[in-house]
Amino acid sequence: MASEERYARHVGLFGAAGQQKIGAAGVVVTGLGGLGAHVVQQLAYLGVRRFLLIDDDRVSSSNLNRLIGAVEDSIGRAKVEVAAEMIEAIQPTASIEVVEGPFDPDLPELAVSFTVLFGCVDKDPPRLDLVRFTSARRLPYIDLASDVAPTGEFGGRIVFAKDGERCLSCLDELDQHALARAGMNADQLAADDRIYGIDRDALDDTGPSVVSINGAVASLAVTEFLVWITGLRDPRGHLVYRGDLATVGSRVDPPRGFCHYCMDLWGHPQD
Repeated sequence: MASEERYARHVGLFGAAGQQKIGAAGVVVTGLGGLGAHVVQQLAYLGVRRFLLIDDDRVSSSNLNRLIGAVEDSIGRAKVEVAAEMIEAIQPTASIEVVEGPFDPDLPELAVSFTVLFGCVDKDPPRLDLVRFTSARRLPYIDLASDVAPTGEFGGRIVFAKDGERCLSCLDELDQHALARAGMNADQLAADDRIYGIDRDALDDTGPSVVSINGAVASLAVTEFLVWITGLRDPRGHLVYRGDLATVGSRVDPPRGFCHYCMDLWGHPQD
């Protein structure tokens, strides 16, 4: 009875069967910073009860402006632990596994079946690792990014990759220079810095980040998960939030004709 009352206003939108699908979903969230903390909070309120949380970072004082669930006493604690406690407060019976470390496709926790993976990481090399992993597993992947640009633009975007229809690579959403730097040795990095200058990512400076902007992007991503898992409508593959323009748009241009990840890996998944 309590469960029926708790989700009564959900059922009014997508029905009891939709709520059951949410409750049966298994969700991986990698990156439990400003975006990922919003995502897990909203998923828990929706009724998701099985989580795998992956992040190698710990809470610092500079996180407290935007890290949902974190307070002064959280400083120095693993972000995955803070996120897990927040989920447990919302969903006391949730099954939550945490990995305090970077994403690794060989993690034993990933050997079981999941419904979807949310990528809330800051840099493109780990994003490409997530594209490769989810494509090979035929696992739907929702990637989130937010940014405040020096020129005054601010907002973010989501990409929902599923069924080999699109991914970050074929939508040209990956910085090829950042990917190239990830494979360079020290001498090559020094030469690259002399040619191109040292950019923000190379200095590990992720720039400004604001809780409400992260929340807007996370809400778009969780809503697309919601409409997809319940069958309410087909999800959008690419949404762009421009806070400076007060708009949300959708890319409708088709991805490029051939994509290794969508066609090779998704089309021929690894055993």
